[in-house]
Amino acid sequence: MKKHVISIEVEDKPGVLSRISTLFSRRGFNIDSLTVGHTHRPGISRFTIVVHGDDYILEQIRKQSQKLIHVITTENLDKKKSVMREFAIVKLDYNETNSKQINEIVDLYGARMLDSSNQILIVEFSGTEEKIDSVFRDLKKFHILESIRTGKLGMKIAT
Repeated sequence: MKKHVISIEVEDKPGVLSRISTLFSRRGFNIDSLTVGHTHRPGISRFTIVVHGDDYILEQIRKQSQKLIHVITTENLDKKKSVMREFAIVKLDYNETNSKQINEIVDLYGARMLDSSNQILIVEFSGTEEKIDSVFRDLKKFHILESIRTGKLGMKIAT
């Protein structure tokens, strides 16, 4: 069982998400992450789905998803031939005691400070899955008030 990242371009129509998720769940696959957003083309969205599974069965799911209504393209994204990113927004307790250390982490990871008020700092991190994992490991020693992390976004380097 290995991790697979699947990209599916669809028409923005009601029920597409349900049909795609049903295709995976009927075969007993748990979706590790699912990210969807509009593309540069009006009326077209792209799903990036991460699942663990057998190569053969996932290829069958990819082929079957291509047959679904409103699906335009479906492809497996190879880590070596794709750009993949995740994003995280973290709200931290920010005070005189920890500000220097937190600022060092923000600088180290090239993060963006989104808001700072009333001893609270909200920071945005982006990068590979490994980088975002490292961010959370480094922030463990601070008081995280709230956090959210996206699933993967992925795109082939060459078409």
